[in-house]
Amino acid sequence: MDTADFFQPGTTYKRGRWLFQCLAVAPRPLNQELRAVGFLYRPTEPDTATGLGLADWEHGEWIPVE
Repeated sequence: MDTADFFQPGTTYKRGRWLFQCLAVAPRPLNQELRAVGFLYRPTEPDTATGLGLADWEHGEWIPVE
């Protein structure tokens, strides 16, 4: 997979009001599905640890935040 085609560790992305801080990318142990692991949050609300997959990336229109 081309690295430009998925979330990148150390990058924060924005989609609408949501932000996703990607900490790592790794395959799931049972089915090898690629997951981006990090924190999903809105600026004024608590964050939630989560994992996002290829469908989230393809459907999500995530934009890197500088």
